[in-house]
Amino acid sequence: MDLFTPTNPKIMLRGYQERAISNCLAQIASNPCLVAPTGSGKTVMGSEIARRHGGRVLWLAHRTELITQAATSLRDLDLQVGIVKAGWEETPSAPVQVASVQTLLRREIQAPDLIIIDECHHATAQSYQTIIGRYQCPRLGLTATPFRVDGRGLGDLFGTIVVAATTRELVEAGILHAPRVYATTAPDLRGVKVTAGDYNLNALSQRVNTAAQNASIVEEWKRHAAGLRTVAFAVDIEHSLAICRAFTEAGIAAEHVDGTTDPETRRNILERLRIGRTQVVSNCMILTEGWNLPALECAIIVRPTASLNLHLQMIGRIMRSCEGKDGALVLDHAGNHHIHGLVTRSLVYSLDGSTRVGHDEPLGLRRCPECGLMYETGAPCCPECKYVIPPQERARQAIDGNGHLVEFDDGDHEYRRSIWNLIEAEREAMNYAPGWSWFRFKERFGVEPIIAEIAGRSELVDPANATAEEREGVYRHLLRVAKTKGFKDGFASHRYRDIFGVWPTGFVSRVRDEFRGGIAWRLNAKLRGAR
Repeated sequence: MDLFTPTNPKIMLRGYQERAISNCLAQIASNPCLVAPTGSGKTVMGSEIARRHGGRVLWLAHRTELITQAATSLRDLDLQVGIVKAGWEETPSAPVQVASVQTLLRREIQAPDLIIIDECHHATAQSYQTIIGRYQCPRLGLTATPFRVDGRGLGDLFGTIVVAATTRELVEAGILHAPRVYATTAPDLRGVKVTAGDYNLNALSQRVNTAAQNASIVEEWKRHAAGLRTVAFAVDIEHSLAICRAFTEAGIAAEHVDGTTDPETRRNILERLRIGRTQVVSNCMILTEGWNLPALECAIIVRPTASLNLHLQMIGRIMRSCEGKDGALVLDHAGNHHIHGLVTRSLVYSLDGSTRVGHDEPLGLRRCPECGLMYETGAPCCPECKYVIPPQERARQAIDGNGHLVEFDDGDHEYRRSIWNLIEAEREAMNYAPGWSWFRFKERFGVEPIIAEIAGRSELVDPANATAEEREGVYRHLLRVAKTKGFKDGFASHRYRDIFGVWPTGFVSRVRDEFRGGIAWRLNAKLRGAR
């Protein structure tokens, strides 16, 4: 079957949708989770499953926009639909009930034969669990991101995964746009704690909400995206308002929305964005789900996130294709792509709650040094400016006059240092396995990071320009590696010589004494994860 040819002229089901619907119905007793990218038609597929399944169906959602979308889609299939939401008139006799999770907690309906959970990655919350436990019947999940905020699977809720289509497949079919991504250097997030699977918002806002950063956001938008309908994703309300002010002070029509914005005002703001009277809408955690504007062309990502789930949801807002739309653009000021990769990256989904989606898969991207575009490593040149990155050039230096040569990376050290800090922040925050940062950096840049232990942190060092403090820190790190792996101390000295071209002197005895006393070993145990 052609995955992308409509099979039902009434509701225009595409082949991949028909296949997914059939697979879900065949496995309904196993509580399937239907996975499909944002813009693939999850609501349409869920509605058709409800129609074919028959009986009484409960459709659960957590936002008004999702409730109205589902009710409209179900009614388009000639189903009788009631809505369970505070302030809305109910139709208890309707066989299909679309319910607000918050409202249904306080009400009772006739027991359903099937529960459909929209955006089911939220269904681990206690509110959902209470409702699921109340009605013992098969359930179907709908989501683009079948994992928790921390990346772990949903095996306690669903028994099987049905993937309708991948993002790459839908891009190749012209149903979605693969966004062009420009990424700058990233904020240093080391030390920012994780709360409920993502960075603590208060600490995060202090790192990213600066006048210099907000001015850069406007300048980069003017450079790459001037005139494009744009949504900006901020950390909190104060941050979003600051971004909005930066745009308006530059003469660009911009508005702000958040969870406290009344529904009518929000609708008016988004309508002005749709018709082009407003060019930029800045928000915090309100436009990530349940809102569709296919003509949206640009996303400004200013909210760093440790959550692959949120990363995909934010960028998914701009990927829908529509008439008159040439493509999609992402301006990543948060560095999220350096951690989570492109949205077209291949991911292995699992219901296993002990593994994290995206943790082990390669990012498979590089950054053009000429224009800053992020693109896949397999491309022969930058798709934007056509720049061809030359083979890795390395500087060489003789060691002790014996002719032995050492190789130094000749890349942009400041850029790489910022990415190392971002990778380390992710490792610390998510408690990833030891060595994750080292391997992720090597995969990202093709070279091993040279690490120094300085003031209790792992710092990336440029060997060609290392200070005396950094050289001592490199030796300290190498000695720790030797201790961890059970090597003799001489390993650190020889590796140091390979890096710098000379033997370590002036600090060897002192650093070794620290380790013999166990001082450094205890104080810096958390650094063992850096290779």
